[in-house]
This record gives sequence, C-alpha cells and structure tokens, in this order.
Amino acid sequence: MSIDQLPVSFCGAPGAFSEEAARRYFGPTCATLTAASLEGAFADVEEGRSRAAMVAVENSITGCFHGFADALGDRNLEIAGEVVLGIRHCLMAVPGARLEGLTEVVSHPSALSQCRDWLTRTGLSQSPSPDTAAAAQDLVASGDRGRAVLGSRVLAKIYGLEILAEGLSDHAENVTRFFVMSLPVASSEKASQASSRTAILVGPVEEPRALRNLRIGLESRDASRVRAPFMGTRDGCNFVIEFDHPDQRGDEIARAVLDKLPYRKLGSWSSRQAG
Repeated sequence: MSIDQLPVSFCGAPGAFSEEAARRYFGPTCATLTAASLEGAFADVEEGRSRAAMVAVENSITGCFHGFADALGDRNLEIAGEVVLGIRHCLMAVPGARLEGLTEVVSHPSALSQCRDWLTRTGLSQSPSPDTAAAAQDLVASGDRGRAVLGSRVLAKIYGLEILAEGLSDHAENVTRFFVMSLPVASSEKASQASSRTAILVGPVEEPRALRNLRIGLESRDASRVRAPFMGTRDGCNFVIEFDHPDQRGDEIARAVLDKLPYRKLGSWSSRQAG
C-alpha cells in the first residue's frame, strides 16, 4: 500500500471536527484512523499506520489547545500544512428529547466556552468531556433525555442524534486551526514547494527575555505575524515559535536569529493551504 492510500489519524472518535478537517485537506473520501491521544496519533504516523495526523492547535475564541508541544517531544515529524475550519455547533440529544426538558450539556471544554453565553441563557448545566464524539457515544448508550451534547452536525448523523438547535457560537467568526503532521519529506521535494509560514521548537529557554529578543530579531529580518511563544510545554522550558516570511526564507531567517538558542525546525508550509 502506498503512503497516499494510508488513513489520516486524529485524536477522538468518529465525527470529531479533526476528522472533518482531515477530509477538508485530503479530500472527502480519505480514510481516517482514530487515536486515543495526540501521542497515539503521532505514533500512527511514525510507525506507518497513517500518512498524517490532523491536530487542532488553536481556536479563534478560546485560544491555543494545550498538549501539542509535549506530545511532539523528539518525534521525527514535521508540519506539512494547515487547515482553518469554520466552527458552528449543534445541540443534539437522543430521539424524543426536547429542549425544554434538558438539564445538562456535555462537550469538550473549548466547545462549551465557544457557546458559553448561549448556554448560560438556556440555564443548562455544563459538563466538560475530553472528547465530544465519545460524549455522543455515551449519550446514545445511556438514552438519557435530560442530557445533550454540543458538537458538529456530522456527529448527530453518525450517532443518530436529533438536532435541537444549530449554528451555535457566541461569535460569528469562530474558526479552529489544525496542523497536518507528517514524516519529513526529501530536501529536493521541499525545495520545490513554496512556503510562507515556519514553526520551530525552541528550548530549553533559561532566560524569559530571550523570547522577547527572539521576536525582535525575527521582525528585523522581514518576519511577520511573529508568535513568540505560540505554544509551550507544561514544564515551561520549550516553546513553539511561529512566523510568516517571504516565500522560501524560513530556514534563512531561523538560522540567522537562533544561532545562540537550541532549536529544531518543525516545518515550513504555505499558509494559503488553509481550508
């Protein structure tokens, strides 16, 4: 089987937004593979079970998702591209349930935060779940008509749930950005690909002001949209830095600015690949 025929891994159960992002990037018929954690999704790629992993990294309302830098560790993976997915949630329940009969809503903490104002107005209690799709599975198994799940329309279709309200978000511009993680490609292939965005993992960083100086150095060399830091490890020692740059200049800029800091490149890609 060629690598293009392998599935795309994502963290969660079928119907998660990460699965929708995978099909947005690789095509509507691409096969997917569920993983119990980011570490599991990354291991799928490294060990040849999948061609890439689709990872949610930030939401426009709630900010960055934690865990990416820790799960990445020293794995031999790189960022090959990104997907930006518009997010609109549905409130779904088992057949026969009614909105006025609900008492509780379950979803990922980020999804709950994205609809916090609407949920507060309804008076429903909010219960976080590490995986919204798994919460939908649990709801179906329980048959509880007093509980609902907040998630995608696809999720309702997969698990046979009824949509009681849809298009939910406290902000009109609600999007989530995903990284496409893959094995490194050959240098010759990279050279032929236009890139305008680069990410690096810096650390350990002993002096906090080093990140401020790093931002100044990047901007002085024509980098824009500099995010220093973007995401970090739980121990506060390693940080993901991201910046935009003129086509193909990511390596040049990183080498010029980071010569005194330990770092490794996480990838260069075209920001125009967003879905």
